[in-house]
Amino acid sequence: MVTLLQLNRHLDDDHKNLEEVKQDEVKDWFKTQVIKAKRFQPLAVLNQKLKGLDVFESNDTPPSPGLPASSSSNPQVLRPDPDEVITRSHWQRHGPNDVCSEPMCGKRLSAANGNVNCRKCGKLFCEEHTMYQMKLSRSARHEPVRGIWCRVCETCYKSREGYNDHNGLERDHTKNFSQLRSKIVDKTFLEVSRLEKRLTKLTQLLANSQADQTSANSGLLWSLAGNKSQKKILEQSVVTWEDDASVLHCPFCQQEFSNYSFRRHHCRLCGRVVCGDLRTGCSSEVGLNVAATTNETTEKAVGEVNIDVRMCRDCKSTVFSKRDFAAKIATKPPDSRAYENLIQFEKGIRLLLPRFQRLLEALQDPDKPPSPTQLADASKVRKRLIDSFSQYNVAARRVRDLPTESPTQQRLQKAIYQQATSFLHIHMLPLKSLPKVLKHAVPHGSASNGYLSPSIRPTSALASIKFNDIDARSQASSSSAVSAMESEEKSLRERLIVLEEQKYLVSDMIADANKRRKFDEVSSLAQNVEDLSKEIDQVQGQLGQLDFAGVYGGRSTDALGL
Repeated sequence: MVTLLQLNRHLDDDHKNLEEVKQDEVKDWFKTQVIKAKRFQPLAVLNQKLKGLDVFESNDTPPSPGLPASSSSNPQVLRPDPDEVITRSHWQRHGPNDVCSEPMCGKRLSAANGNVNCRKCGKLFCEEHTMYQMKLSRSARHEPVRGIWCRVCETCYKSREGYNDHNGLERDHTKNFSQLRSKIVDKTFLEVSRLEKRLTKLTQLLANSQADQTSANSGLLWSLAGNKSQKKILEQSVVTWEDDASVLHCPFCQQEFSNYSFRRHHCRLCGRVVCGDLRTGCSSEVGLNVAATTNETTEKAVGEVNIDVRMCRDCKSTVFSKRDFAAKIATKPPDSRAYENLIQFEKGIRLLLPRFQRLLEALQDPDKPPSPTQLADASKVRKRLIDSFSQYNVAARRVRDLPTESPTQQRLQKAIYQQATSFLHIHMLPLKSLPKVLKHAVPHGSASNGYLSPSIRPTSALASIKFNDIDARSQASSSSAVSAMESEEKSLRERLIVLEEQKYLVSDMIADANKRRKFDEVSSLAQNVEDLSKEIDQVQGQLGQLDFAGVYGGRSTDALGL
């Protein structure tokens, strides 16, 4: 289909230098078409002419095609008016300010728009929303067989019984399908049972024979010739082997047999002659561990015996298809296992976050100073959360770096990694609260600018830890203050590592967005990089404010005073 732009280019390129005669012809053609268009009657006039036509079904019975037309002598049968037959007791009365009852219309009812009662529900509607018909009984109920055609609204027409029934005629073929399927299933089950019985019998014969020969020879190796002949006799006793001379080609790969280079082999379950080519896999030896029965001569229980049974491709698939299918279902692909591992880490983080929030609320109470037990619990939970976040990040990277050749799978892995990065960025914010609590842990906010007057002594354990102001009550627990500062330093450094890693990830995302020319994402990600840089500077400043020398000096002074 030619677009308007292509048509304009065609006119500009190929017909820009037309002769004057041809230009006059084109102009005359356009004028003729305009005159023809003006001769058409307006749409309003056409609607006015069509208004008088009967667009509804007639209640008169159409004449039968086999009967002749009635003569003029027969009296004309007068049909009653449907409005006189159908009850009007439920009709809405007309008023001066009536509007259409259709919720989406609401037009003012007048002579131009129409003022029509629905014969079924009785409500007033405009002309546009009563252009439907359905058969009604004398009591204004739907009667599709013996009813009379009446004018109704759109709602009554579409809500009648059977309007939304699009199923049509249904035929249940389940019984026929079950009968056909049962024949195939029964045939397959009989084939599997027959091959399984042959395999069971063959393995038991070979296992018992091997166990008897081993006990009789007192652990010595069997005679090669006797072993081979005895094993062949046992295998042929289970199923009759096909004659070698009658088969010239392999039934699966159609390769021609020879006496030396391309030998014949027999399937031990069906007896067919097949080849042993490893490339085509027409037949293969299946290793089985069979439990041999008790030896009758020595009356000692014999353990498992390893037996190799050659099977053709069809017999192997028939016997082991169910087992292979179950193993395939039970085996999960590596991408599914990696994603499940990621989900497990996410669940663990979501379970730990509420507990950490409760501990933070207890630490931030200015009236109740936190105890060393609460501090220790908060530090433990925070450490567990940091470990969980690091493991979650490693699992997300493992999902992203899984090798795949499908572009759809690669996009899915990238989407999972981006969602994991967003999860880390959102839920690692509570971990930043504990250092802030340690920084601002002053009762009732007495130090607003981060500077504490010497006359004001902090009574909170967190404030004592932060500002190295240990009074008489905290001198006994100076060792706990030092350990708290050490744990705070460790948490700050771990937080710094996480923030730097997030900054590196967001920088990679900015580079990727620039390559894909998604500049709206680049602007938002650049703002995130700025926020992360500010947080990194704050953490580094908090690390610089920690005064370990003052704490240890206070401990030595207390020791000398004692």
